[in-house]
Amino acid sequence: MKYLIDTNILIWCVEGNEKLPKKIRRLLEDKNNEYYISIVTVWEIVMKMCKKNLWLNNSFDEIIGYLETMNFTIIPLKIEHLKTNSTLPMLHKDPFDRILVSTAITENLKFITSDKENHLYKNVKWIW
Repeated sequence: MKYLIDTNILIWCVEGNEKLPKKIRRLLEDKNNEYYISIVTVWEIVMKMCKKNLWLNNSFDEIIGYLETMNFTIIPLKIEHLKTNSTLPMLHKDPFDRILVSTAITENLKFITSDKENHLYKNVKWIW
């Protein structure tokens, strides 16, 4: 299976946060799956760190190192993602989350997300 990982899920993985359910932790350890991170997730983390809205035990370089260690593939933002985004109903007003939903739809990826507003989109396959 192929999965797109939401920003908070990535943060919880990197930080070893107990909020990450064992079911999701086991899923992310399965080497038979492919895992993707949107460049938008990386951007969101940088923006929150710069605004001091996010305090992590790990530096930005350590987060990138984690992505490399785990063999997560970073997906660039594509015009197709924006086209999909333009067709989505306004169920979620957070632009980062809307792009992640659009990316999951466009790239045909299951979306690992705890955000209940992301679960409102009927054409995205999500896991939580």
